[in-house]
Amino acid sequence: MSRAPRAASPHDLPPQAPGDSFTARARGLFKLEFILLDPNGQEFGRLQLRGALGAELRLGDRVVTFETPGRGYRMLVDGKEVLVAAPKGRFGGELQVSCGGQSYEARTDLLRNLAVASYREGGERALRLSGGLLGREYEALLTPGDRCAFPIAVFLLWYVVANRRRAYNNGNPARRAGM
Repeated sequence: MSRAPRAASPHDLPPQAPGDSFTARARGLFKLEFILLDPNGQEFGRLQLRGALGAELRLGDRVVTFETPGRGYRMLVDGKEVLVAAPKGRFGGELQVSCGGQSYEARTDLLRNLAVASYREGGERALRLSGGLLGREYEALLTPGDRCAFPIAVFLLWYVVANRRRAYNNGNPARRAGM
């Protein structure tokens, strides 16, 4: 996606996760929600998924939305686009992400329940998101001081969970037959 975020500044980004890591634990089966926990196990946010169409992140009184306009993805904070992402190539798994004036490359592995984002310049890892076999708990390790690591990690959490669920639903013969 060649479109850069409009009117985005570091102040538009959601607040950082408390610390350099966070855990996301699923709550509910059908209306899936993830509780975001700091390294001490204290809740600091909630991510409500609306499948592959979008998600809503609540951090205190701030609401951040994720949308899928066309083939790309975007994050909106107070109506301002602060993160955009687009698939690299024809097949999923690799994304080009733009946030806070920086470019990142993200790789996802739905089978291994893993996502990694690296700086486009230099290739150093910015964050790592890994989940358990059932996809009910994830851990994110963030690069200290990178203001975009947290928003990208939450975006990748939504992306991985939504696409794993879609792959499961599409691959389940009983669901395709309407059972």
